[in-house]
Amino acid sequence: MATVRKTIIVTDKQDAWIKAQIAKGGYTNDSELIRELIRKEQGKQVDDDLSDERKAEITQFMEKHHETLQKLAQ
Repeated sequence: MATVRKTIIVTDKQDAWIKAQIAKGGYTNDSELIRELIRKEQGKQVDDDLSDERKAEITQFMEKHHETLQKLAQ
């Protein structure tokens, strides 16, 4: 996958938060954290784009197969 270098400006408070997330061990560097935040936001947009009917279908499927999905997740 090709990558593009970006330069961003954050406040001191935002920088401290980013550093704290890295220090907790969840991420190895700033870029990894920012990419994860972007992926999460992209996922929210996909959810927003789904029709109410499709969301209902997915919810019904999840409820119907809840036990099986839990076993698979283990």
